[in-house]
Amino acid sequence: MKKNVILLENIRSAYNVGNIIRTADALWWDVWLSGYTPHPSEQPKVVKTSLGAEETVGIKRFDSTKDAIDFARNEKFMILAWELDKKAVSLSDFQTLDSSLHSEWQVKKMLVLWNEVDGVLDFTLKLVDNIVYIPMRWVKESLNVGQSAAIFMRELWK
Repeated sequence: MKKNVILLENIRSAYNVGNIIRTADALWWDVWLSGYTPHPSEQPKVVKTSLGAEETVGIKRFDSTKDAIDFARNEKFMILAWELDKKAVSLSDFQTLDSSLHSEWQVKKMLVLWNEVDGVLDFTLKLVDNIVYIPMRWVKESLNVGQSAAIFMRELWK
């Protein structure tokens, strides 16, 4: 079984990054960082929140999201982005679609998570295979990036 990857694109909050790394450890995902997302070696707040998971999770730094996507595509990952977009499908609809896809796509997924203010970059959305979202039942349109990462990592875990 090969690991899935969560790519953090320009995440500002070191605490959110640490939280996501800790969740990635629990659910056996790797974490890739792009843009100005803080790396544990650069930001003690990431280490404080990840509680040692930064030592066990595969963390890779890319200068840009495009570099990460190019690398993932070369490694035959299915590339997803979480964003509220007119082309997005709900997570449950994606899971139904995913079960009917070719088996090589079922092996590895990379999920791009967004910046807390601006979302996933428009440029990035043009590079991904699918855009997915978590359906919300009431007033709010989205969750904190750390909470969303946990839901996606658990639901996409294979």
